[in-house]
This record gives sequence, C-alpha cells and structure tokens, in this order.
Amino acid sequence: MVSEKLDDLIHLSELDERGILNILARFDRQIEEALQIGLTADLPTDVSALRNVVISGLGGSAIGGDFLRAYLGRSLRLPMLVNRSYSIPGFVDESTLVILSSYSGNTEETISAFEEARAAGARLLCITSGGQIERMAETAGCPCIKIPTGYPPRTALAYSAIPVLQALIRFGLVADCSEEVRNSITWVRHKIQLLAPECPLVENQAKALARSLYRKIPVIYGSQDRLDVVATRWRCQVSENAKQLAYSASLPEMNHNEIVGWKHPTPGLRQILPVFLRDREDHRRVQIRAEITREMLADRSGAVLEFWTDGETWLERLWTLVLLGDYASVYLAFLNQEDPSQIDAIEGLKNRLKESA
Repeated sequence: MVSEKLDDLIHLSELDERGILNILARFDRQIEEALQIGLTADLPTDVSALRNVVISGLGGSAIGGDFLRAYLGRSLRLPMLVNRSYSIPGFVDESTLVILSSYSGNTEETISAFEEARAAGARLLCITSGGQIERMAETAGCPCIKIPTGYPPRTALAYSAIPVLQALIRFGLVADCSEEVRNSITWVRHKIQLLAPECPLVENQAKALARSLYRKIPVIYGSQDRLDVVATRWRCQVSENAKQLAYSASLPEMNHNEIVGWKHPTPGLRQILPVFLRDREDHRRVQIRAEITREMLADRSGAVLEFWTDGETWLERLWTLVLLGDYASVYLAFLNQEDPSQIDAIEGLKNRLKESA
C-alpha cells in the first residue's frame, strides 16, 4: 500500500530535500527562540494614544497575525485586523500601530502597505529576516524585529507570531502571557514525538490523517474567531506542502450559505472530505451546530473527519492542531510523491510578475 511508505524513513528523507521534517522537529526550540527575540527586541517605550492595530502580511507571514487574533481573542484591548493587501484600511492614521510582517522582507504587497502606512502617519513596526523591508525600516527610523533567515516562511509560524505577541505585551496592549508561552514548549515537544516520522502509522495521528486526505479534497471547518485560523492553516499547508487542493470555512457562517451547496455535483461530492476542528470552549451553539452539520455532510460525502484540541491552556490546544496539520500536510506530500519544500507555482508566478513590472 502507498501509505506504508510513510514508515519508510529512507524514502521520506529522499523526498524531503530541504529537511522540512527537521524544521518541524525543532518547532519547540523555534518557540523558545522566538520568545527570546521578542523579549530582547529594541522597541520604543512611548506607544501612547494607540487606538487600533493592523498586522499587514501575506501567506506564511500573515498567518502569524491570524494565530495571535485567535489566541488573544476577547482579551485584546484594541481592535486588531490582519491585512492581506497592497493597500491599508482607510481608518489607519497616527493612532494606528501597523505591523509589517514579511519573512523574506521582499513581499511586494507588504512593501506597498509599508509605504501607505508611513504616508498615513501610522506608528510602524516591522518583523522580517531581512530584505527590502529591513532597509525601509532603517531609512524610516522605525523599529524592526529581526528573525532568523533560511526557513520557508510557512515553517516559521512561531518566529512570525511570538515576537509580535511580545511587542504587544511590552506596549501594554495585551496582558503578559509570556509564562504561558514558555510553559507550552514542553507540551509541543511531547506532541512532536507523537507525530514524528519515527512514530509508526498505526500510532501516528498525522500519518493516519494524511492517508485519509490522499486523493481527496478536504474542506476544513473551524469555529469563527477561534479554530478558523487553524482551518486556514491546514488549507494553506495542504496546498503548499502537498500540492493538493483544500478549502476552509468557519462555523456558524457556513450554516448560512455553504451548507446548501452540498448537493451538486452529486458524483463529485464523494471526492470531498469534510474535516471538523473542535475545541471544548467553542460557543455552546457552535458545538450544537457542528454536531448537526457533521451528520448532514456525512450523508452527502460518505465520510467526515473530526479532530479535537488537546491540552490544558488555549495556547497548548492551538499548538496541538497546528502541529497535526503541519505534519499531516508533509506526509501527504510524500504520498503524492512531492517534495514539501518546492513551490514551483509561486515562483513561476513571481517571475511572470517581474516580467510585467
């Protein structure tokens, strides 16, 4: 069987040219390093009169902002928006903190947003491994958090999220949760052991998930403002790592539109696999909606998957499903005979954009 190859460590290493599995195996240390970067970053002390926060980025850099939005939830003391655009929202002014997140430092949309935010008089903070964003920050005299280079951006979630979290803490915009971040590292280390390639398929939830997703189109559902960020993460990781289409949506929103679409085309519905991401603290009515929706979709698709968070704190529970999706997407890449690090379509698009500049 194809899935048996997931226990063939030599076969996996041959496909994993850039060592994505090794990066995942170090995610606990990435959190630790990211925390230290945030604690020691050179940041301004005068951040008075701020009324809102915009985190501007794309792809693997933007997901860090989504992660913070989900993690901080209702504890946020100011409105926070994740912006994936060349332009900034019209409300941005001198009372806005605009965080420009670009792992490479050369994301053209983020560069454009930087220029607009600066022109609007916003307070700027950059986070990058280098590139043009770093140079622009230096020219503008705005603070810039440097993170390690050499990673595919989608594998650097902790580097993009945790230093920004520390900045928000140091600015007094959120309560200090540094100890919770630090304590989650042990939990992450434990989860990595359960999902690592050395753990056989019969005991490895990520390998089993990859086998279920093989030759299917997953549609991943999570609760709005909570696990919708993990659903987005799974969709993006399956697309980039496994080179396989995936879609995501949130509850309760999909109950007001998308659920009707689970009727046609009838033959194609069997190729679509609904995946529900659940947490014990999701809104009570969302819990009920998820149960009913799962039953309805099972009748149409023939199968439904469901995964619950695991851990004591909300952060640990978020890490649990993030890691599961990250590992599963890499194993799915191997089932598809793909190198998870390659992103030829993105590189090809960038080259064509350069030609049209």
